[in-house]
This record gives sequence, structure tokens and C-alpha cells, in this order.
Amino acid sequence: MWDLLLKNGHVVDPTNDRNGIMDVAIENGKIAAVGENLQGLTKAVEDCAGLLVVPGVIDGHLHLGSVFGGSNGYRMAALSGVTSCIDMAGPYLDLYKYARTEGAGMNVAIMEGFDPMKECGTKSPARSQVADFIERSTTNGALGIKLIGGHWPLPVEVCRDAIELSYEKHNFVAWHAGSMTSSSNIGGMKEAIETADGLPLHLAHVNSYCRGHIRAPEIESQEAIEMLKQNPNVWSDAYMSPLNGTVIDVLEDGTLPDHVTRCCLEIFKLPVTKEGIRAAFKQGILFIMRDGKLVTELLGGDEGIAQWEANGFKGMGSFTVNPPVSRLMLQQAKRDDGSFVIDSMSTDGGCVPRNVIVPMGINLVKFGALTLSEFVQKSSIAGARYLRLGDRGHFSEGACADITIIDYDRAVAVETIVNGCVNMKNGVLYGQSMKVITSEKGKKVVNDNGYEAIVVDMSDTNVRR
Repeated sequence: MWDLLLKNGHVVDPTNDRNGIMDVAIENGKIAAVGENLQGLTKAVEDCAGLLVVPGVIDGHLHLGSVFGGSNGYRMAALSGVTSCIDMAGPYLDLYKYARTEGAGMNVAIMEGFDPMKECGTKSPARSQVADFIERSTTNGALGIKLIGGHWPLPVEVCRDAIELSYEKHNFVAWHAGSMTSSSNIGGMKEAIETADGLPLHLAHVNSYCRGHIRAPEIESQEAIEMLKQNPNVWSDAYMSPLNGTVIDVLEDGTLPDHVTRCCLEIFKLPVTKEGIRAAFKQGILFIMRDGKLVTELLGGDEGIAQWEANGFKGMGSFTVNPPVSRLMLQQAKRDDGSFVIDSMSTDGGCVPRNVIVPMGINLVKFGALTLSEFVQKSSIAGARYLRLGDRGHFSEGACADITIIDYDRAVAVETIVNGCVNMKNGVLYGQSMKVITSEKGKKVVNDNGYEAIVVDMSDTNVRR
């Protein structure tokens, strides 16, 4: 007997060449059958007429921990239609703590952020210190690490050490481009690719390197596209929101410690000072994040300034710094073999309110920039392959029933099914806690922390087949 039968939905499943009105049957958390007018005993039937039924959205770049996010991130991502995701900074201890009550039922992989001063007491750690950090992180459940060069820059040789050591141990390594010699821009992206030198690397949020800091955004975007075409070892994500996320702290001596914030002010030709931040609020190009308990709110203008001042001239901010031309160019670009240059349509969201895979992706379809099948490729299939989740990203019989149901007209996710269970429906969350996507090495600690582990094998480096 089936547990749930989804009737009359527009099923888009490129892996199995499906794109039309069909039914989907679910049993014991798995896809039991897909076809027209399915008949069989079932515990529940749901009419999906007029709705898209697609493999569960996998966000390849979220922030759920305290460093760049917060506990609201789980809920905000799940409400947006996400079923699985990669947290791109951790810390894993935060994620374990928050998810007990805020996990919102998602499947989460963790990339532990490498803060060299916190972890090693130096901005130039030795290779052995990098190795110790990778070993500690992956033993504790992370799938790999992230170099956060835009915020915590490292010497290039240390970044190379991290890439080599991760490759040797079959771990992920992601890089927010930037180092002690290059900024988080198109020059930093070039340096990151050259530093990887053919080894696997996840290059985070490529759109953030094409903001027009050095050349016009469309020129930088084309440069980024050509670099990625020539370097198939680099896996990449990009997001569609105009907003970035950065730290808008001002120290007592008046300096701004966050490199990304300084770059944003320079792009808008504002002074890199407290008064420059104040002017950005006034001009409507900067917003401060405020914890609204259930979701994160953005405050701008005088209200934003008041919040920032009340925080002691500190806070998480968002500049409207991502040009539309670069966002569109990057999402559409393809290699000669027809595959996408930017692999994953991610958000860099979570607690930052830019969880827009579904609305932005569907609007790209309406605009004619993507087909529905291509939307599924970028929003689900690519992420599943990258995470080695062979049973997700498609509706093959026996596959895990991770499903996102979308109102196409409104471009919004109205329901998700995660591991066969309704997780979100019409803006109400039913799922709790989380499952952790980890390696065999990290399984014990994940289980010891009270979470179910989804164990994946990272030894296969061919993620694009």
C-alpha cells in the first residue's frame, strides 16, 4: 500500500525523460511508481493539478551557523522549498545545537569554515596545522572545509595546502576566493583557479567576483565563464539575489575589518569609513539584518542606521551589489558539451534573506533563459551529484522521495517532501531536526550528537557524468 499518491501534477524529471502530467506514488520514504493515472491502494491522495512536481531543491551554498547565519536559516531555507543543502561555514557545533529545535527537517552537509586565527592562532598556519583542522572537522561530521578568503584571507601557499590535503583524503574543499595577495573579485577568482591547478575545488558564489570592481560586470562575467570552461576541475555555484552578506562592524579606531564590506563601499564610490556605511544606508544600497525570531528581517534607511548604532556600530549587513547582467549571464552560460558552466543554482542564503532558488529559477524559465528541465538540472540534479546522493535529484523507482512542489504562476514552493514525509506545506513547517550528510569517518560523531547520518562516498571525483 502506498503512503501518499501525488495526482495530476506536472512532473519534471530530466533523468528519466519525464515532462508532463503524471502521478507520483510514495511508499516507505521511496518513489514507488511514476506514471499517468496510477491506480492502487494508498493511505492518502493529494491533488497537484496546476502545480509543478520536481526533485527536491538542493541548495549548494547556505549559512546556518552563527558565523554568517543563525538558527533562523533552517526555517527560512525550508520554507523556500529546499530539501537538502550544504552549509558553507558551520561551525558544526552550532549546527548540532540549533538543529535540535530549528532544523526544519532538511538534509544538511557541512563545510567547516577555516578561521586561521581561531583554529591555529596565526594567519599563516603550517601545513600540519591545516591537516589537523581538516582531520578534526571531518571526524566531527563535516564533509570538508571552506576557505573564507574574502573575510579570513590566507597566504596562497596555505590555500594550496588545503586543496592538496583535501584531495588526498577525499574531502571537499570550497573557497570564497581571496587571499593575502588577492581580493574577493575577478582577480581573486583567477588566483583561486590557478592555485587549484587541476585539483578538485568548489568555487563559491561566482557572481560575487563579477560585481564590476575592476572591469564592467559583463566583461568580468565573461572572463569568469571562460576560466571555468577551461578548468573542469572547478565546481561552482552562483546566486540570483542582488544582496550580498557581509559584516558591517566598525572598530574603535574607525577601521572596517571586513574586506568584503570595504570592497562594496569602494564599488559604490563611498568612503571606507563609518560615514561611508551611514551613507550607504541613506542611499538604500545597504541593509542590516535583524533577528525577527522566526525569520530574519532587513532594515534600511534611518531605521537601519538606528539598529546599527544600537548594536555598537556592528552587525550583519547586505549591500545591493550584485548586478543583474552578471547574475543572468552566469546562470545561462554553457560549455561546448551543453553542460552548464555554473553547476549549481544556490543562494548563499539561509539566515540571510535571499533564499530565492524557486522564484528566481522559475522566473528565468518564464523569461526563456532556462527550460524547466534545465531548472531542475541546476536546482537539484547538480547538487545531488556533487554530494554523491545517487538516490536524489530524480524520480526513479526506489529513489528517495525528496520532492519540491511549486506553484508556477506565483513562482513559489508550496510543499516539500523530505525522505518521504511532508516537510513543508503552504507555509507551515512540519519537519524537525535534520539529517546530516557525512562520510563514514564522521558518522559516529553525528550519531553521538543524536542525528541520523546519510553516509556518502567522496572517493569518486567525477561529479559531472
